[in-house]
Amino acid sequence: MQEITFIIGPERAAAELWEAIGRSGVSMEASCTYPGTEGRNVRVVVSDDDAKAARSAAIGAGFGAIDQHEVLIANIEVRPGGLGDLARTIADAGAKVHILYMATGNRVVFGADDLQAAAAALGI
Repeated sequence: MQEITFIIGPERAAAELWEAIGRSGVSMEASCTYPGTEGRNVRVVVSDDDAKAARSAAIGAGFGAIDQHEVLIANIEVRPGGLGDLARTIADAGAKVHILYMATGNRVVFGADDLQAAAAALGI
C-alpha cells in the first residue's frame, strides 16, 4: 500500500481532495487529516497499482503532494488491548512504528522502520 501526503491550504476543503481521487476511479483504503504548517496535511492510502492515478488526480485538482511511502494495513481485533497487542508484535519483531491510524473495517494503517519484519510478524 502507498500512503501519499497532500497539503490543503486554508481556503480549500479536504472533501475536494477526496472527491478528485474518487473521480479518478481510485478507492481509498484509509485517510486522515491533521494541521500542518501551510494549512492541513491529508494522508491517503491506496493500493500500489492506484498510487500514480491518485497522485495525478490530486495534483491535477491543485493539491500538492509532499510525501509518498509504503505502509501496511493490518486487521485488528477491536477489544481492550487489541492495539497494544498488535504494536507489541511489531516491536518484538524489531520494528519501530512511526505512524499508525485507523482504516476502514477494523484495520490499522502503520508505517515502521522495518516493514518487512513487521509484515512477517503479523503474517501480512
